[in-house]
Amino acid sequence: MRTRRAPLRRHRWWVPVVFVAPVLVLQVTFLFLPLANTFVLAFTNASTVGGGVFTGLANFQAIFSSAQFWEATGHTGIYMALATPLIVCISLGLALLVNTKMRGTGIVRPILFSPLVMPMAVVALMFQYVLSSDGLVNQVLRGLSVVSEPVPFLTSSHLALFSAILVTVWKSCGLYTLILLAALQNVSRELDEAAELDGAGWLRRTWSVTIPQIRGTVGLVAVLSAIAALRAFTEPYVLTGGGPGTSAQTVVLFLFTKGISPGTQAGFASAVSLVLFAFVLVVSALSWAITRKGRVR
Repeated sequence: MRTRRAPLRRHRWWVPVVFVAPVLVLQVTFLFLPLANTFVLAFTNASTVGGGVFTGLANFQAIFSSAQFWEATGHTGIYMALATPLIVCISLGLALLVNTKMRGTGIVRPILFSPLVMPMAVVALMFQYVLSSDGLVNQVLRGLSVVSEPVPFLTSSHLALFSAILVTVWKSCGLYTLILLAALQNVSRELDEAAELDGAGWLRRTWSVTIPQIRGTVGLVAVLSAIAALRAFTEPYVLTGGGPGTSAQTVVLFLFTKGISPGTQAGFASAVSLVLFAFVLVVSALSWAITRKGRVR
């Protein structure tokens, strides 16, 4: 006896739309509309409490003729040039170390990843205490008779920026170590064992066999850390407020001082944000080109 098949359900075009619609609404409301508004404001002289009129490229001319903007750009460049290689090298070293079968790695892992669960503002406040004149680091240095006077990590115009970079590196390494550790889990064991049979030591196998297999992930970590360094704000703002003076002021902090406080220039700040967006695109394109060139080889 033939059984009667249940009729196939008709595909309704609006079903996927129902599932995607909430996300689309959130994206349009909190991402695309503010982005479009920023683009429009960049060509006006609007303030934070009032409208403005179209001024063409006046805001961009003012930006590129501002010495304070170029000083902030230089600080951001130093931030990215120092933080990115430090984050990549330390994260890669920690991932390789944790990936080994040494004793104690089970204890080291949660310690390494603990910064992931801490908000950046909390981390910056913690380092504000650690690096202050009567903080933990200066107490240790003076207790060991390394220095006779407290080191002005946060009050010196020469050290404030590097203190903020230190906080960024400490906070970021946990996340990037996790990403690299996941990549190391997929490395071919056969190639490593073959190199070991050929007499290659651990260092030689790591350099010639393991790292080339995770080159793409290392490139991704470099791009993400470089973009994060370009957007550095919380660390210098909480630690020193961008000071002393403007010695630790980054581009995002410069944008904040020009456009967020009441009575400041929203149009000018919007133009700065577009310039920063262009910087991020350039860094991403260069990193992608370098990574792609390495893969082709």
